[in-house]
Amino acid sequence: MLNQFLTHANWLAIVVAAIAYFALGALWFSALFRKQWMALNNIPEPTPEKQEQMKSMMMPLFVKTFLMGAVVALVLAFLVNALSIRHCVPGIKLGLLLSAVGCIPLVMADMYLMKPTKLWFIDAGYHIVGITLMSIIISVWH
Repeated sequence: MLNQFLTHANWLAIVVAAIAYFALGALWFSALFRKQWMALNNIPEPTPEKQEQMKSMMMPLFVKTFLMGAVVALVLAFLVNALSIRHCVPGIKLGLLLSAVGCIPLVMADMYLMKPTKLWFIDAGYHIVGITLMSIIISVWH
């Protein structure tokens, strides 16, 4: 089954889904929730000098983030194939189910770290929307 999937996988859909997840993260944690997320994590606004220093540190993080998103897209594609999902609504259901289950450990960790509840919604919301978006892309792209 795995061999057949790897041979017949829609690799372009998987890559596009991973790019969409990454792009959503860039939008989510910059334009949409940047200030709130930074405040809730007690991260001060960096000075211009610190911003330059941070740029060199961010590229490896971005690469790792994209690669992890690509792994999620690959697993989603495997499940979409195994479940023979070919339409948007079942793709949405799968994405919501998997992202909700995946966010439980994230929220549990945030609880023990005494993170604010509002932060849970920002962090988990990104993954719920992003994984559901990837599931839709992979489900409808034959």
